[in-house]
Amino acid sequence: MDALPQWTSKIDKRGLDPLGMQNAGVVLYQALLPGISNITLRMRYYGFFCWLSDAYARRGVTTDFEIWRQWVRRAEALYALVCADATGEGGVGGIEWAYQALQTDKDVIDFSSAASTDRGVKQYLIQRLGVFGAAYFTQMQEMGLFEEGPNGIQRITAEAGLTAADAFRSAIGKDLEARFVAAIDAGKVNRATIAALRSIVPSEIPNQSNEREMYEYILFAGRPEATDADRSRSASLRLILDVAGQGAERPTPESVRWALYDPPVQDLPTDLERQRLLWEVYHCQDLFQVAAASLLAWAMAIMSESEDGRPLTEIRGALETRLSELDGKGAATAWSDYRDGIDAGEFYWRDAWARLIGRRGSPEEKAWVAVALIAALHRRTSVREDLRQAMQSALPINGQARSLMTELRWFDHNENEQVATKVGNYVARRIVLRHSWVAMQKLRRQRDYTFLFEARDGRLVCLNGYQPVPTTPRLAPAIQFLEDVHLVSASGLTELGRALLGVGQ
Repeated sequence: MDALPQWTSKIDKRGLDPLGMQNAGVVLYQALLPGISNITLRMRYYGFFCWLSDAYARRGVTTDFEIWRQWVRRAEALYALVCADATGEGGVGGIEWAYQALQTDKDVIDFSSAASTDRGVKQYLIQRLGVFGAAYFTQMQEMGLFEEGPNGIQRITAEAGLTAADAFRSAIGKDLEARFVAAIDAGKVNRATIAALRSIVPSEIPNQSNEREMYEYILFAGRPEATDADRSRSASLRLILDVAGQGAERPTPESVRWALYDPPVQDLPTDLERQRLLWEVYHCQDLFQVAAASLLAWAMAIMSESEDGRPLTEIRGALETRLSELDGKGAATAWSDYRDGIDAGEFYWRDAWARLIGRRGSPEEKAWVAVALIAALHRRTSVREDLRQAMQSALPINGQARSLMTELRWFDHNENEQVATKVGNYVARRIVLRHSWVAMQKLRRQRDYTFLFEARDGRLVCLNGYQPVPTTPRLAPAIQFLEDVHLVSASGLTELGRALLGVGQ
């Protein structure tokens, strides 16, 4: 017998949130970039799906969900074939299947079976309503482009959705529209038609077109019924454009993170500075959760030094002793003195981040980096009233949830404790025990076994290692969307982007 639990399976899920602390950051970045997600990868899909819904309705309305499902799946499979044939088109659902389908020497490619929901055949995607249902619908619904229709059939809205459909239709032209619809109905397509349809791929949004302007209008809260969520997205996208304008290259998610982390040299408009401050709060939250996860990894490394594991008191003692043995790190200093001795403006933020999320170095070698990062964040909030107020608003303390605010509140107490003692207590009480509680909740509610260590006869036995994981705040798709609509390029901000920001050429 292997003594493993029989009611579930143990699998390695590296990206899970072992301390339940990532969620606060996730909720925040969702509010900062609503309508865009980490799996909505290309802007043109928004117009494509609006057009697809309208084209479906024009063929004769039916409330049979299976017919609608077939229509969507066939359209997506065909779109993937066109994109694969065009080459270089990323972020397309089913593209790997499409590349393989194009390797045959057949002139006519039958994609009807791949677009079916029959699990017995090679499908372009296993999600039953394709990438539309799995990724795009909820985001387009948030943007006011789609709504729920009868019998669960999603449909475009009468205003924004229909406008987007018409703009896409105008961009591709009547001939390509007719050929695409005919191929959907047939469930097969020849290579000449695939080649003729290339202008519909994600990277081919016409520079001067109603379609491009429509996407810009939607992204930047142009519609009369714009919501607070629309305005939040618009402000975040403008901040990304501002970052793009500071250099001569396409911004990256990492460069945007750090550009928004510190107050700008030049004053931003009030609404953009308010949004930038929220991005700073998000990044502080992510820095803290990575530091806390690094301390969890260190505690687990200490557990794993013995095959029989170690009692919690012994783990805490080892943490305190090893911190004290590291010369010149201030382990015997009072926490308040250690924190206040850090210059938050000169702290090595990027290097600490890179070291903690990188794979080089042992958990123990990273321990003081994590401790210093926590102290630096504590110091940053203590000297920045604007940041502290923004955190209180953006990261409210709620029940059992953990965030930067709950943890810094813990560090506010007993500030005269020596660093080694305070960190040892924190790891034992707020990290090790916290992971046990979080994993138990996931087991009870989701029947998902995510324990990184187990308690056996009063000893904690390590089951698996853990590498701290940062959250992914939708910046990659947001930057891609801005490139798709010709506002940024490999050289940075484009003329269209400058015009939108209202800056000089």
